[in-house]
Amino acid sequence: MTMISMDNIYLEVAADNYQEVLTKIGKLLQKKGYVKESYTEALLEREEMSPTGLPLSPWSVAIPHTDPEHVIQPCLIVFQLKELVLFNEMANPTNQVPVKYVFGLVFSDGKKQLKLLSDIIALTQNKQLMTTLFTSKSKEEIYKGLKMQLSEMKEE
Repeated sequence: MTMISMDNIYLEVAADNYQEVLTKIGKLLQKKGYVKESYTEALLEREEMSPTGLPLSPWSVAIPHTDPEHVIQPCLIVFQLKELVLFNEMANPTNQVPVKYVFGLVFSDGKKQLKLLSDIIALTQNKQLMTTLFTSKSKEEIYKGLKMQLSEMKEE
C-alpha cells in the first residue's frame, strides 16, 4: 500500500493559524473519502492536547494526526504552506515553532502509528530531501522525493 499520492500534495496553501491548516486538511480528506465527518474535530482536539510541531533546523514541520476510528482509508497529505504558520511544539507545548511543511498522517491501524510517525520524522532528518521540498515549486518533484524516501522505509 502506498501512503503518498500526487493528489494529496498541496503547494502554497494559505492559512493564518494551525487551526485553519488542520481544518483545510480535514475538509479535503473528507471530500476525497479518506476520513469520516468526525475527523476534522478530532484532529483539532488532538492538536490541542498533543501538539505536533517539530522544531528542526533550519526548517520546522508539523505532523498532525488523530485516532484511527475517524479514518476510512490511510494516506499521507502534504501541505507546503505559503507563509510560515505557528504550531505548538511536540516536546515542549509552551513553545511555538514556525512551520512551512505539514505532513498529515492518516492511519487506520493504531499499531502502525508509531512506525509511521517515526518514518516521517526520519524523512525530516534527510537534509537533501528537505532542501528539495523547501525549494521545489513542483508537485512532481516533491512526490518523487517523498516516494523514494518512503519506499526505502520497509513496512514492518
